[in-house]
Amino acid sequence: MITTTSGHGDFRQLSELPRTIGGPLSRMEQIGGSMVADSPDEVRLRVREQLMQGASQIKLTAGGGVSSPFSPIDASTFTEAELRAAVEAAENWGTYVTVHAFTPVAIQRAIAAGVRCIEHGFLMDDATARLIAKKGVWLSLQPLPEELREGFPAGSVQRAKADEVWPGIARTYELAKKYKLKTAWGTDVLFSPALAKQQGAILASLVRWYTPAEALIMATGTNAQLLAMSGKRSPYAGKLGVVEEGALADLLLIDGDPIANIKLIADPGKNFVLIMKDGKIYKNTLPHE
Repeated sequence: MITTTSGHGDFRQLSELPRTIGGPLSRMEQIGGSMVADSPDEVRLRVREQLMQGASQIKLTAGGGVSSPFSPIDASTFTEAELRAAVEAAENWGTYVTVHAFTPVAIQRAIAAGVRCIEHGFLMDDATARLIAKKGVWLSLQPLPEELREGFPAGSVQRAKADEVWPGIARTYELAKKYKLKTAWGTDVLFSPALAKQQGAILASLVRWYTPAEALIMATGTNAQLLAMSGKRSPYAGKLGVVEEGALADLLLIDGDPIANIKLIADPGKNFVLIMKDGKIYKNTLPHE
């Protein structure tokens, strides 16, 4: 992802400052954590570098975040001109920009610049939700589990920011439903193998706001529509999110009816009896006759 100096995703140490535009890359940038850009021209360059390396879409951090120590939640980072430079560069390659953003200011600025998808949006207000609906912008939303918040040490800057953000999750889902926003599903689980194994349970938790069928559609067909906006930059040769001839053969066979009991997907080890990806079977515990 691409961030600004002190933006969400800037995990450098204070000892690495000051930064010189055009200077050597920091260790964070060298290992691919994120790239720092502090002007429209530099944003354009960083976006093109990501496209050169095969990026299917571009991610910028338009506002403060929880995990970054020097990135206050209320801070708006990129200027509209910087965001617009990213959008222009991405659109020249037939793809789109998505941004991490929590606050109304960060979200509205990104939309004004032509960003096609807002990640999180947990502190948005009613007016911002109406704008998202009016402009047809996507909202990539996550029902973040409490374990993720509690993973930040008590008393840390990150824990305080998590405590500020978490109450907004339910409110944002309610706004998404109220205004029928194009809503994708994700987990935002990073660096935790244990939580990654709980993604089925995280998806099942959507029944606080959606029916089991709505939740399953969101995680499959709806998510596929968002990814398809990357056009020819998509790494997938076949059609996503549908079961039809010529589409990618990514199929799960579940022992039971997840529409009647969504909790079945919370235990894939037990209940997923067949796992097929791109036509190749990776798991098959069906009885053989």
